[in-house]
Amino acid sequence: MSRLLTEGVPAASEVSQLSALDAIGTRRSLRWYEPNKPVEKWKVQTMLEAARISPSAGNFNGQRAIVCYREEDPDIWEFISDWSQITTQMAPILIFWCYDLAGYDYQGQSIHDLLRTGALDKAHGWEYDRVGRMFPLPAILPDAIMHRLAAIDLGNAIQNAIIAATSLGLGSCLNGASGGARRNTKKYLNLPDTYVFCWLMTVGYPAEKMDGGGTRSRPPFEKMFFERKVGNPFQRDEATVKLLEELSLIQAPGPLPGRLEEINTLTKKMGLGDEWLTDWKLAPSTVGDKMGDPRLEKLSEGDVKGTVASGAEETYKLVPTVKREVLDQYRKEKGIGEAD
Repeated sequence: MSRLLTEGVPAASEVSQLSALDAIGTRRSLRWYEPNKPVEKWKVQTMLEAARISPSAGNFNGQRAIVCYREEDPDIWEFISDWSQITTQMAPILIFWCYDLAGYDYQGQSIHDLLRTGALDKAHGWEYDRVGRMFPLPAILPDAIMHRLAAIDLGNAIQNAIIAATSLGLGSCLNGASGGARRNTKKYLNLPDTYVFCWLMTVGYPAEKMDGGGTRSRPPFEKMFFERKVGNPFQRDEATVKLLEELSLIQAPGPLPGRLEEINTLTKKMGLGDEWLTDWKLAPSTVGDKMGDPRLEKLSEGDVKGTVASGAEETYKLVPTVKREVLDQYRKEKGIGEAD
């Protein structure tokens, strides 16, 4: 077993967990991990169990995941986008999320099972023969619709896994991949032709704070949600907002005080040079303001160095792959061509 996993299952009374609302409010896409801190295997399984019982349209059940370990696959970061490679080099656990279109071949049986177990009933219009005439869906719906439904199902599963991870104190982040990376991943992971790879999730104990420097930018509530018709905002009740703040669903927006110092100190601790320090001033979000995208304010060299905690020592060595020329050189050495 990977040294980045630990065995053993605790008693339920020993498990510390966040409530559902707190976990949803606390969730961030975390990109700094403790690279050598093992993750309990039962927590990884908990994420997968949560994904397994996620909502599935028509009981499709096409969500799939392949769990890998950084130390056993040291070059696996080459399969993902440039901006995600630093994160992938730190995370102990890497989960490749796919959906399997073969699930549609058995969807009629899966829906019949919902009748069989009482999840569906005649009062709602469900009958055995009617289901048999409609399914499998590929017989009556185009491929584009099938992929859309399967992707939504996978999103439900991934979100369940993310909330479970957050509830148990783990950090996670979804990472994208280029077309070439998708082709390589298919071969590397022995994916059947019916599998569609969508996301790589990094998982581990955060090296940054769980609050990630504050909640992420979102448009104003009234610009996103409506009553009866678009343009008629759903009125946001401030008493409800206060309640949800107390329940930790609604949390303070970023950047929280000390965020720049946190990420630049981590940059140094992970063995990256001064050229990789974030050198702009953090400021409140302008999302929702159509005219509000001012250029980032640059910091002086002295101010940037002042954001690194004194005595910050290198504890881990990352390979700086974000620069295109570095990645191009790596691919050349590995014999990875444009078509790969």
